[in-house]
Amino acid sequence: MSDLDKQQLNWDFQLNFDEPGSKKAAPALPVEIPPRQIIKERSPRIYNSIEMLWGTPELQQYLEQTLFTDRNNRQGFPQETMSALMKIYAEHTKLLKVSGFSRDDVWDL
Repeated sequence: MSDLDKQQLNWDFQLNFDEPGSKKAAPALPVEIPPRQIIKERSPRIYNSIEMLWGTPELQQYLEQTLFTDRNNRQGFPQETMSALMKIYAEHTKLLKVSGFSRDDVWDL
């Protein structure tokens, strides 16, 4: 066996197609906008209700009625707004469980 056969090939390398000497900035990662800010900008009335009722069972009921309506005459929320509302709803649900206002089992109430 020759020395060349014994030598391990290293396939761990990176190709750089940029021109030598040019330094391009790395693309910035998208910044996630907090759900609270999205609602404040896009749905100020809902935002005000959330601020006023935060930490109460009444907010949970309000969010459920807002998110899960059975009325046919609603067009629904844009994707980003709906996602933000769902995150707020999930966080508020956790808060109510920790504070003892809500339980996992309806029969615990």
